[in-house]
Amino acid sequence: MDRQEAIVEFEFRRRGALTTKELAAALAVSQPTVSRLLTSFKGPRIHRMGGARSTRYALSRNIPALGSDWPIYEIDFDGKTHLIGNLHALEAKQWFFEQKVPWGTLRGEEFPYGLYPDFPWFLDDLRPRGFLGRAFALKYGKLLGLSADPRAWMADDVLSALLRYGRNLQGSFVIGEEMLSAVQESMLGNQDMLASASRTKAYPSMADAIIAGEWPGSSAAGEQPKFTACIKDGRSIRHVIVKFNGDRGRPEDIRWADLLVAEQLASSILSDAGITASKTQLITAGGRHFLESARFDRVGAYGRKGLVSLAALDAAFLGYPDTPWTVAAEKLQRTGWLSSGDADRLSALWWFGTLIGNTDMHYGNISLYLERNRPISLAPSYDMLPMLYRPNIEGSLPDRPITPPPPPPESIKCWSRASALASTFWTSLSKSSDVSSAFRKIAKQNLDSISKYNKQFSQFS
Repeated sequence: MDRQEAIVEFEFRRRGALTTKELAAALAVSQPTVSRLLTSFKGPRIHRMGGARSTRYALSRNIPALGSDWPIYEIDFDGKTHLIGNLHALEAKQWFFEQKVPWGTLRGEEFPYGLYPDFPWFLDDLRPRGFLGRAFALKYGKLLGLSADPRAWMADDVLSALLRYGRNLQGSFVIGEEMLSAVQESMLGNQDMLASASRTKAYPSMADAIIAGEWPGSSAAGEQPKFTACIKDGRSIRHVIVKFNGDRGRPEDIRWADLLVAEQLASSILSDAGITASKTQLITAGGRHFLESARFDRVGAYGRKGLVSLAALDAAFLGYPDTPWTVAAEKLQRTGWLSSGDADRLSALWWFGTLIGNTDMHYGNISLYLERNRPISLAPSYDMLPMLYRPNIEGSLPDRPITPPPPPPESIKCWSRASALASTFWTSLSKSSDVSSAFRKIAKQNLDSISKYNKQFSQFS
């Protein structure tokens, strides 16, 4: 490699993707000279992105044992496979996604060339997180030579795990030929399916296995103990995520059972009101409560839907992760990501959550269907429950009344709708024999709190 090529490679490694003008300045030569140099470059592969004066060039980066580029496939609603592009690792920790079919939402105005400063945002939700993410890392981290804590994994580590063990990822994307082959084998009848009638026997065993550190499912996020399953009910096949409580009869186990009942009720109330929520079913077996929620990124036995969390979308395009969902709803509608109807539903969900004591409404707890063009659609709600009452780290059980934020006048219509649904929620729990007497008492005091709020703020309506 001559001196000029060495300088070009050094600049790519130091600065990432560059234009011919930037390279010409570094080499103190003309842009035509740079163009000729890039054409005859003998080092690692150079990628060309964009066109005309906006063209950028970047240097390929090889990841040991993995290579430098990988196909990304989409599994559609019918279970058919499509190659949508190739992911390339670049120097300076950048990534390039070379699209084979148009996906405007993956780039947006912020990433017009398919160039990303870190692991592409639309793949970021595939990082192992939460309870099952830790279980995933505990099982596979040692095999990969990685930390047992997935929070310590860098982008290359995540990619390594997804390429080897990413068979049942969230959403519709499959990374690499090896994982595509594994998915296709499952479509030939090798996918594990559980008969619906056997759940009361199977679920307790699966819960014991996940608590023991075994791995029965995909890396769904969230801290509540859970596993995934594929259920066959006659000719119908559905994929579910199953949460469960402890089986020792301790006060905290009873409280988690109360919360699972509350989550099932919240889902039902929202659905009845036309606010789409994950379909749920509560099953009691083996001394545990199991809350089964339909996976809305799956269609039948083998079909899939693209999915992205608000956290990933916000990090890429908005940058307001610590604000209420109502703020995100306004910005997503204004920038064309959501329709006005979906923005209203997102706001209603947030107000409903505040009125049922959901203190865990971060941006990772709401998702959108990842579609090719804007606007995209709000996915069904999930993890909507009164997390204010979860057992704390010392094991004590909170019982204080809710203190939701008051609505501003411009939000009173949306708030009033949410308040009516929350009143139904707490009324039902206050009379329910499916929850503990202590939780019925909590429900009654919260019903009183909402009544006071309604009297105070009805003047705005």
